[in-house]
This record gives sequence, structure tokens and C-alpha cells, in this order.
Amino acid sequence: GYDVRFDWTEGYGHNSQRGGAIFPDAMRWLWRKEPTASLPGKTSDDLAGDLTLNKLLIPGEDWQLLAGDFGATDGLSGDAEGNLYVNDPAKGGYWRIGVDGKKTQISPEWGSGARTAPDGRTVFCQGAHSRIAAVDPKTGAVEVLAEQVQPNDLVVTPQGWIYFTDTAKGEVVFLDMKSKSARTAASGISAPNGIALSPDGGTLAVSEYTGSYVRAWRVGVQGELDAGLPWMTLRQRTETTSGKPVKAPSAGDGMVSDTDGRWYVTSAAGLQVFDPTGRECGLLTSPPASRQLTSVALAGANREWLCAAAGDKIFRRRIAAKGW
Repeated sequence: GYDVRFDWTEGYGHNSQRGGAIFPDAMRWLWRKEPTASLPGKTSDDLAGDLTLNKLLIPGEDWQLLAGDFGATDGLSGDAEGNLYVNDPAKGGYWRIGVDGKKTQISPEWGSGARTAPDGRTVFCQGAHSRIAAVDPKTGAVEVLAEQVQPNDLVVTPQGWIYFTDTAKGEVVFLDMKSKSARTAASGISAPNGIALSPDGGTLAVSEYTGSYVRAWRVGVQGELDAGLPWMTLRQRTETTSGKPVKAPSAGDGMVSDTDGRWYVTSAAGLQVFDPTGRECGLLTSPPASRQLTSVALAGANREWLCAAAGDKIFRRRIAAKGW
């Protein structure tokens, strides 16, 4: 939408010589008095390749309370039918909120993170028991997949591979559900917390709770992680300590991706949205009078409801995107 003029010249090196020569002309052009061309007031049609917030947010839609009366809420996830699943670390239990809004406890087990495995069982991060466990929702049978671990959050792939974050050790750990073999997949992360996969399963992303980034890796054919890099930059508030301004921890937490490849990351600043390349699309502020957001999922009818956990409540808002 800006009025621009290009001045192409050959034969000059990478220095200020040409810029200095045309600087007076550039200033005269910027401050010219003759009428300029009328510029478009709307540029949304010029941003076909950008996943800006104006392509995500629906006018008139805002946060609304979906469910309350929990002791606490964490580890949100959604399924293909649009059901939302919630862990209650305070009162205990694993809950399902149906498309109709009905709240049902489906297991006495719970964890800081939980996902549905390809075999239909629910896999829980149970740091309080130093384990990862798979629970059959029909029989309630519990199978311990890993012991002497401190998992925070996890994802499960179609191959039955589990990746979980170990916040204290600064690691992402790979766990095979069939063999129960585990190995460190990535390390040196600043308090890894939330974790999510891209829609195609080729990228794994992890939020830093005390750091500044969401880090990402390429997922290999054997489940290995490589090509790791700080991919998305989390916003950090500035606080004053001993009279000096310092950046507060980002508090990067639960995260999820949609079918278009956007990433949604909860943090102290609110809910940050990034495009598939890692550029920030924008920030959604937390629901009014809510606590800090800790987890996020896409659920509801057509999986177009963005659901967020905040303290003992679950909030939602309809968006122009879908979960997978």
C-alpha cells in the first residue's frame, strides 16, 4: 500500500557511494508537492500468501466461557468428532466436553498432558507418578510405557511414536509405544514445555517456558529429530528488577497447529499465532478476568473452535480455521 520508486543503477559496489549521490533526489521525491496516486485502503487481497489475523478472526466472535467448575485445567486436545478433552490436575480425572457442551468424566486417570494414540488408548504424562501411561477408555486398563521419567507434555504420531518434554532436563524424549524404548531426541532447550506436530507430521515444535523461542525440528523416517532451530519468537514482558528493566520469562506453554499450518502457542502475553514459516501472525489477548492461558486445542463442530485452558475454566472462540 506504500507509494514507491525504484532507482536501478549498475556499476557501483556495495557501499554508500550511489546512495549518497541520489540522496538529494530521494528527499525531493519524498517531499514533492504534486499529487500522488490514490493508494488502496484495503490490502487484504494483496496478501494472498500471508496468514494474517484478518484471515483467522471472525467479526463479532470473541472468547466465551465453555466450561468451569474444574479444580484446574491442562493438557487440552480434540478429536475428529469435535470432542474436547481436559485434564484436571487439582480434582483429578480426565474429562470430555462434547460438541453439545456436555461434560463427562471418562477416566479417573489424569496428567499434565494427554493424547489419543492410534490404538484408541489415551496416553498420559503422569509426572506425579514418574511415568507415562496408556489407558484403555473402555476397560480402564492401565499400561505403563515408561518409568522414572518426568514428562510435561506430549504428542503421539500415527506410527505410535511418543515425543514428550522433560522440562527439568531441558530435553525432548522419543518413546516407542510398541518396544517401550526411549532415547533423548533433542537437548539444550530452555525449560521445554508445550509440544505439537505440523499437520503433515514432518515438523515437531516445542515451546520454551523460561526462554524466548518455540524451537522446531525435522522428524526423520526413524523418528529422529534433526535440523533444530529457534523458529518462532515468543513475546516477553519487561519487568523491573533492582531498578533495572529485565525480560520476564515467556511462559511458553501448550500449543497446537491447524490444517493450514498455523501454530497457536499459549504464553504469559496471551495466545500467539504463527504462520507455517514461523512468522508471527498476531497476538490474541487472554479472555477477560481469566488466569494465564496454559493449554490450547481445536475442537467443537467442524473443529473450528479455538479452546483455551485458563485456571479452572475453559474458554472458546470460533475462528476461520480448522483442527486436524
